[in-house]
Amino acid sequence: MLRDLTKRDWQKMLGLSDEQIPQALMLRGTRNLRHQYDRHRCYFDDVIPVGLPNSIVEDVFVGRLGEHRVAYASVYGAPMASEIVHLFGVLGTSLVVQTGCCGGLAENIMAGDVALTTEAFCGEGAAQYYKRGGMTVRPTLNRGSFVPMAATGGAAVHLARMFTTSALFAEGEEEVEQWFAAGWTAVDMETAATLAVAEHFGMESLAIHFVFDNPRRREHLLLYEPEKIDAELPARQR
Repeated sequence: MLRDLTKRDWQKMLGLSDEQIPQALMLRGTRNLRHQYDRHRCYFDDVIPVGLPNSIVEDVFVGRLGEHRVAYASVYGAPMASEIVHLFGVLGTSLVVQTGCCGGLAENIMAGDVALTTEAFCGEGAAQYYKRGGMTVRPTLNRGSFVPMAATGGAAVHLARMFTTSALFAEGEEEVEQWFAAGWTAVDMETAATLAVAEHFGMESLAIHFVFDNPRRREHLLLYEPEKIDAELPARQR
């Protein structure tokens, strides 16, 4: 079965040599998979597309950022995120970074801000197959040390407790109020799964998002907001 595939099995199927296995993996949570793939590809050198003929793996590449070999993957939702992190976890990649957009729940988190995850709630269904217990998972890297770097673009940066869900259109006022009352200050669709799989494989991990909307401020992703356009955030058309 798929869980039993080894490093050599994946290398053979993907056509990756030992030298091409990346040190780090970056995931971009988005519904616009190919659009974000193309946008990110231009920042890398020596790009190698990664995929399988049956399309189980696509919108993934391995390239070079400076001296480091890094993989990029466009993913939508926890199942896709967990599959890609699992694959590179088996290959031996040592760091995974979850990026993309999220919704703010705390009143002070607004569109265009940056959220650094300190803890994520596994409300999506995939993480349970990798975690041995509990409903929360944490990134391994020191989030506080990344705040000055994240703030260099001028956006407000928040340390956020992320609620990860798999049912975007099921988010209602009752649900978001319950999540906030339980202490969760942002919401997304991938982070808990990514961190849980990374933890399973002993990978270092970090999650950093831009804020696309804040449903508790009566904002939602179907509204036009200048802050979203200014920050070039069209990708959360979810």
